[in-house]
Amino acid sequence: MLEKRRYGAALPASPLLAAALTAAVCLSLWRLSSCPGPRGARLVAPSYLLLLPGNASSLPPPYPMHKLAPDDLTTLIDVKDFSFQLNNFPCNASEGPPLLLVLVHSAPGNADKRRAIRETWGRGALRVLFLLGAVQSAQAQRALEEENRLHRDLVQGRFVDSYRNMTYKHVMALKWTAYFCPGARYLLKTDDDVFVNSPALLEFLSQELSPWGARRLILCEPYSFAYVKRSFRSKWRVSPLEYPGRTYPAYCSGWAVLYSPDVVFLLYREAQRAEYFWIDDVHVTGTLAARANLTQTPLGSLVLSPAQLDALSEGSEVGTFLFGSPNLSLDEIQRLWRLVQERRRTSVSAS
Repeated sequence: MLEKRRYGAALPASPLLAAALTAAVCLSLWRLSSCPGPRGARLVAPSYLLLLPGNASSLPPPYPMHKLAPDDLTTLIDVKDFSFQLNNFPCNASEGPPLLLVLVHSAPGNADKRRAIRETWGRGALRVLFLLGAVQSAQAQRALEEENRLHRDLVQGRFVDSYRNMTYKHVMALKWTAYFCPGARYLLKTDDDVFVNSPALLEFLSQELSPWGARRLILCEPYSFAYVKRSFRSKWRVSPLEYPGRTYPAYCSGWAVLYSPDVVFLLYREAQRAEYFWIDDVHVTGTLAARANLTQTPLGSLVLSPAQLDALSEGSEVGTFLFGSPNLSLDEIQRLWRLVQERRRTSVSAS
């Protein structure tokens, strides 16, 4: 799990005790922490901080909205007439601000994927919205409006939904959170072909992290070193005019990124100031994160590998996981949800 570094924690009474406590934490939380393995020689503090109730209220607010430009609401990077064509407000519910807000990147035509999420891991009290861009036919727009009338969970921005416009969608997720759900303790940005083990994730946030939230947290699967692709045969080709450097900064694989609220604001503010770059994973969690002096924390073994998925299907124990690997089919998402439900029922019966 993640190494915990909390605001206001009491200092150990002696260096020996401090070393013993640190070693114990690293031993039990080695999977995601930056602690070394048994042969490591040096401990490195995590780059994020967890909150406690006694002092969380005394910290600066994570959303200093007064620092944004006066026309910020109607601007999205270089789109100066931005608006939400479809919008919903689940964070205004009477039960108060959510522990976790989930914003799912989805293409307008992926109604079957959205339905699968609603029927599986997106069920219950989880606050889930699907993010879309504009469509180019009246018939497609009417279909989205009817879907939204039934489910009240679509957010559609005024930009064309296309592959090279994904950065608009990612920054729209940050924008929507800042304006309409600033009380959420955590934001998960994910895709509609990803399985989220939502019961385990909620337990992880409230028990392994903190139910009061965190600061400076970007939890994901990071790439620490990647060359810019220049080949005309690559769909990821980037010209020197688009990105002059040879390598990208460290960035997150964008299929599942967990943000703390202060990071949402910092990345959003940087995005509104920066030139557009179409690879959203690189731009938002790499370039903009570096400008904001933020670093990524790896998910580590909390991602279910394909081999573990097969083992789980055969009834083997695979340990705690929060996410299935990306690019899953509808059948795989539904099968994973059934397996998760069966595991939980078995666990409850055994206890």
